[in-house]
Amino acid sequence: MTPEIALGDKVCDKYTGSCGRVVSITNSEVELEPTIIKRGARGEYLEVTQPPIRAKIFNLEPDHIKRYEELPSNHELLANILEHEATGQGRVIDAAKARTTPCTCFTYDSTHYAWSPGVLGLISEKKNPKQFREFCALGCMPGGEGVQKRFEQIKSAISEAHERWQKKGGGLPAWWEEVAQSLEEHKIEL
Repeated sequence: MTPEIALGDKVCDKYTGSCGRVVSITNSEVELEPTIIKRGARGEYLEVTQPPIRAKIFNLEPDHIKRYEELPSNHELLANILEHEATGQGRVIDAAKARTTPCTCFTYDSTHYAWSPGVLGLISEKKNPKQFREFCALGCMPGGEGVQKRFEQIKSAISEAHERWQKKGGGLPAWWEEVAQSLEEHKIEL
């Protein structure tokens, strides 16, 4: 089923991840002006319009404003923090998707962190600047006010669990038990 599209509609190309306003319609294609989010000189987030691109109409979906407001759930944030703590970087699962979608970012303890579709784990500007530049090249959307606090809570619980696990020793099952216990102690629901 082909979606109904009109000039001025805000849409996303499911294939490339580009989102923007429709500026031209011809047969089965549209031209849209992709909008990306970039960090300004004072740390603010700015919407920047890019040159128009062509997209097939059947690849389009409505551009929901919530993409700027979405926060990861606690279990998604937990998975991203665990991977980052274990390896110091995100693990790239789908590089093409990660390169064609903007990151969602937040700052904690003067370090910029981001997560990106296509990457498991947080991307840290400090620990892995190359990865941050490559996968956040389309800009950073603000992660929202609650993400920094949730990050701090989960990171604290995981750090405590890791310290206890190191003292006791044991394999991966023992580590997971410590993480579960620490999350419970901190009353972090997943």
